[in-house]
Amino acid sequence: MKDVDEKRIIEAALFVSAKSLSLTELKELTGIAALGYIKKMMASLQKEYDERGSAIEIMEMNGRYEMRARNQYIDRVKQFAQDSEISKAALRTLAYISKNDGVLKSTLAKRIGSQIYQDVKELTENDFVRSEKAGRTSKLFLTDKFKKYFSTE
Repeated sequence: MKDVDEKRIIEAALFVSAKSLSLTELKELTGIAALGYIKKMMASLQKEYDERGSAIEIMEMNGRYEMRARNQYIDRVKQFAQDSEISKAALRTLAYISKNDGVLKSTLAKRIGSQIYQDVKELTENDFVRSEKAGRTSKLFLTDKFKKYFSTE
């Protein structure tokens, strides 16, 4: 069942990312060491979207993956494209928090880097994450807004 969870994490990352993602980035996100296994998951996701005749497709170009509307729908929906509510850096941090709900901020900083402090501030200001004091650090939890925004319920 773990591969299903990791595949859905990858799917969510592709959905929220404004840029294409490499296998290495997906490896870092999931913690799966085998790039071949991640590539198989990507092929499986692509097949799922193709088989159900989705208006969305997952494309691979030059070893990078992205989720986008299929060409035949672009002209009809392009007016709805908007800038993200949060920065790309904050989205990457949010993806990690979504996989590790309740993570310590200090652990997050060790894993991702010190830029998370600005990301966490942005995420809490936008009500995607709430912070609870935990000793000298804080624990980060997903909010109801996150769950509704990304349809995780």
